[in-house]
Amino acid sequence: MQTTSSLTEPLRAPKARPAYQTHKGLHVLRVSGDDYEMGHQHGRLLRESVARGPIPYFERYVESMLGAGLGPRAGQLVAAGLRRTVGRKIARGFPDHVRAALDGLADASGIDRGRLLGAVTMPETYLWVLGRVLQFRRPRLAPRSGMPLLGCTSALAWGDATRDGRLLHGRNFDYQGVGAWDTEQAVVFHRPKGGQPFVSVSAAGVLFGGITAMNASGLSLVVHQHMASDALEIGGTPIGVTGDQIMRHAKNLDDARRILDDDVPNGCWTYVIASGKEKAVLCYEITPRGRAHRIESAGTFAYANVFLDRELGSTERHLYPSHWRNNLARLTRADALLGAKRGQIDADVIAGILGDPGADGCRFESAISMLMTVASVVFRPEDGVVWVATERAPVSNRDYVAFDLASEGPRLDLPALIGGRLDDRAAVSAFDAYREAYSAYFDRGDLGEARRHLGRAIEQKPEVALYHFVGALLALAEGDTVAAEGAFDRAIELGHVSGERRASFHLWRARARDQRGRRGEALADYRAAKSGDEYVRAAADKGMTRAWRPRRFGIEFTLADVPMP
Repeated sequence: MQTTSSLTEPLRAPKARPAYQTHKGLHVLRVSGDDYEMGHQHGRLLRESVARGPIPYFERYVESMLGAGLGPRAGQLVAAGLRRTVGRKIARGFPDHVRAALDGLADASGIDRGRLLGAVTMPETYLWVLGRVLQFRRPRLAPRSGMPLLGCTSALAWGDATRDGRLLHGRNFDYQGVGAWDTEQAVVFHRPKGGQPFVSVSAAGVLFGGITAMNASGLSLVVHQHMASDALEIGGTPIGVTGDQIMRHAKNLDDARRILDDDVPNGCWTYVIASGKEKAVLCYEITPRGRAHRIESAGTFAYANVFLDRELGSTERHLYPSHWRNNLARLTRADALLGAKRGQIDADVIAGILGDPGADGCRFESAISMLMTVASVVFRPEDGVVWVATERAPVSNRDYVAFDLASEGPRLDLPALIGGRLDDRAAVSAFDAYREAYSAYFDRGDLGEARRHLGRAIEQKPEVALYHFVGALLALAEGDTVAAEGAFDRAIELGHVSGERRASFHLWRARARDQRGRRGEALADYRAAKSGDEYVRAAADKGMTRAWRPRRFGIEFTLADVPMP
């Protein structure tokens, strides 16, 4: 087995390795040279996949998000304006070497440069839109800390917490791109001119190693996003750039910290960087206005999207209650699962934590494995091994296959990780159908198709109240008030561990009853909804004074809720 010390020496790719291959459905690339050359190689090797992957998906994502709430035409117009203003300002923050890499990708893949820039500036454009929502609504500070609109979970263990003492770094990447990122996953081995080798786990068209990666010095790196912080300031360095520099140049955690000390980001992020040699973890939290970092050496560490630093946490807002509940639950649950397995943790245990479907019979409230888990990895940076989850989202419930940085290829001698597999096949089939309902609703705007997929999910797992709830919301959005009321009835009958969720069931049933002219019964439901969170209570108060009129509302499938009821 490759030793840690030899990983820090210059590596030479085995001549037998092709520049491109596939393994268990994953793209495997080997790129080298300067930035333009590596971008060009990536685009040439994955030309067709780039056109199907997250780049075109990201380019239109903000438009789709806005269209869900404003309508397709309005969403298109606003998104076009954002590309010309906010997107261009973000793009000005790309250093020359990044622009060279993007030029190489565009030249080889044939993708339009304007669309490419729209895609790579999407993360911070999305944050900018959320920032405007925060300014408009001015929600109160989040309890304990804030919530993001998406997830990401890290689970790490080392020393006496693991079976063999080696450090393990597990990471769920929960992000936009279901049906684009998970279907075009890429394991990319980089040999940058003037830097050290590293491997990134990304997707076709995603060039840099600043999101999920591991380098030849035994460092692994992942990034978590804080979407509800109000500290956003456009004008800094876009995400992905600084992390890529860490992978190229950092030999230890102190090097990584110094690189991050010089970073001025647009958004609010946390870097979790683990060192196999140092047996320690750097947690570096950063916003454009402040930063905090700590070295973790206790043997286990979990992270979600909650700032641990109290001062940074004070910038996070209570924007969407079911999300911050899940965010805190994922952090608490990952930490508890690590503690329960302390001393017995191996790579398969980490995979099992990443694949955790939650507690109390609900597939959403405290689940670590989420609808948008489009990538999952387990790094063993001490000897340069990474296991990468395969198949469709949530990939953390599928098999993970091993790759080796030193040989730049699959490790066929290492068994697949199966700890994230779920024994309940009906539950897996139901959630797969739910994923397809989300794609029909969000990507294609097809309510009828979404309802059909939801029906399959309910057939498989009729006891999951939130499947009935989302099915009812879809029916209401399509004007089928009879079916909507019946599905809300079933959700209320099944109940939920969260009182806030139960109140939301009543709010929406009241609205369906208003539409059916049954005002007296609607009022009873509005009164029951007053036990909900602040937004549900406010909506219930309005419902008590006047009957609800049909309007466009956005269904957020990730946690089966409506952000702005």
